[in-house]
Amino acid sequence: MFNDSDLQEYRALAPAIYPDCTTLVLVSMPSVDSEVDQFYFADSSNRFWPVMGAIFNMPSETKEERLAILEQNHVGIWSVVKSCMRYLSREDTMQDIVLNDISGFLKEHPSIKRIVCVSHDALRLLQEADGQAAAIACYVPSPSAADLWYDSVEKLVPEYQKAFGLNSEF
Repeated sequence: MFNDSDLQEYRALAPAIYPDCTTLVLVSMPSVDSEVDQFYFADSSNRFWPVMGAIFNMPSETKEERLAILEQNHVGIWSVVKSCMRYLSREDTMQDIVLNDISGFLKEHPSIKRIVCVSHDALRLLQEADGQAAAIACYVPSPSAADLWYDSVEKLVPEYQKAFGLNSEF
């Protein structure tokens, strides 16, 4: 359990974006591990990178390989939340939430045609931030090891393939 004195301030990472990005992956707020490493989905138990490697048939072990997945497949990553108070990496403890300017970001990156929200909270917050952007968004289950419904890469892959508009052979 935690109390309000356990909350710490967190700020979003810079977006991982390329000029020809067509798909934007949105998280609510990066994890503590991601903040420390200054790299999205840095927690070693998180299944995001293995899923991305599987759906794009690319290696995903190193930061360089992970950035190559993003660049070669026109995918960007950003956070809906600009800053918040939170207990460790727990979405359900976020308070004093300040949202990023999603509308302005999409105007700066007009090639983005699809948004993939990596949690129900990310989608809900996107709806608050920009209802028009939410219209081109879809939800995928969190790749976090804390998600007990989707407890393997194999269970997540079909969901991510569908969200990215890929075939469903795995």
